[in-house]
Amino acid sequence: MKTTNKYDLPASIVNAVTRSSVKTENRISVTDLIGSPLIRQLRIKHWDEIEVDASDMLWALLGTAVHSALQKNAPSGTVVEHKMQIRKDDYTIVGIPDLYDNGILSDWKITSVWSFILGAKPEWERQLNVYAYFFLMKGLPVRKLEINAILRDHQISKRFDKDYPPIPFVKSDVKLWSPTETFEYILNRLDLHKKPADICTEEERWTRERTWALKYKGKKKAIKVEKSLDAIHQYIDDKKLSLTNTTIEERPGIDARCVGYCDVNKFCPYWNEKYKTAEPENDAENT
Repeated sequence: MKTTNKYDLPASIVNAVTRSSVKTENRISVTDLIGSPLIRQLRIKHWDEIEVDASDMLWALLGTAVHSALQKNAPSGTVVEHKMQIRKDDYTIVGIPDLYDNGILSDWKITSVWSFILGAKPEWERQLNVYAYFFLMKGLPVRKLEINAILRDHQISKRFDKDYPPIPFVKSDVKLWSPTETFEYILNRLDLHKKPADICTEEERWTRERTWALKYKGKKKAIKVEKSLDAIHQYIDDKKLSLTNTTIEERPGIDARCVGYCDVNKFCPYWNEKYKTAEPENDAENT
C-alpha cells in the first residue's frame, strides 16, 4: 500500500499514518472479520497497487494518539491494549481490546455526536463480543461491555438541546451475547471470508436509498422526506399544502462507502460498473 501526500502535509503526519503491514490470507484481524469479505480479499490481492492519501487518515491518527494516551494512564491491575489471538479452522484471528477491568470490557471510540443520537453502530457490538470471546478463551469471563466515546464534533452551544450530550463524552452499554452465539457468529464470518461474494452487502456499502424531499421554495431544510413520491403527494394532500410555494426534490440513492471511503473501489467490479467515471475520449485521430 502506497501513502500519497496530495496536500503537502508535514512529513511527521505522513510517516505516522503510513501502513507497512501486509494483509495475509490466513491471518485476520477482528476489524476485518466483522467487515466486508470482498474488501479484504481485494486488499490482499492488490496490496501493492493500493494508494491512500495521508489526508484521508487524519481521523485515524487522532484515534491512535488518544488510545496511546489512555493506555499510558490506565488504572493499575487492568488489561490494556493487550494483543490476543485465537485459532479457528485455518485462520488466526487477531485483536487488541482496549481495556479489561474486573469483568468489564471497554472500547474507546473517537466519533461523532450523531453516532449516538442515531444509535450506536452495530459493528461496535460485533467487535466487542468477539473480544469478549477472546477473554473467555483465556479464562477471563466478561460480564459487561461498554463503549467510551469522545465526541470530536461536540458543540457546546447545543448542550441544552434534547438528547444532545452535555459534554463531549458518552459511555454506552453494549449488548453481551452468549458464548454460543458469539462462537457461531465467528464461524459464520469465517465462512463468508473463505468465499467472498462478488458484491458487498448494502450495509457494507453504506447504501442510502433514494428519497423524495418536500421543501418550501427558497428554503434548504425539508418539510418532509419520504421513500416514495406517492407518499410525498399524500402528505401534501393531508396537510393541504399549496403546490405553488413548495417544491419536491429527488435525492438519489448512493453507496456512500463505495464512492468516498473505499480504498479498493477501483478494483471492484460493482464500482467499475456503477460509479467509474467514463474515460475522456481521445480526439487525436480526429484533429
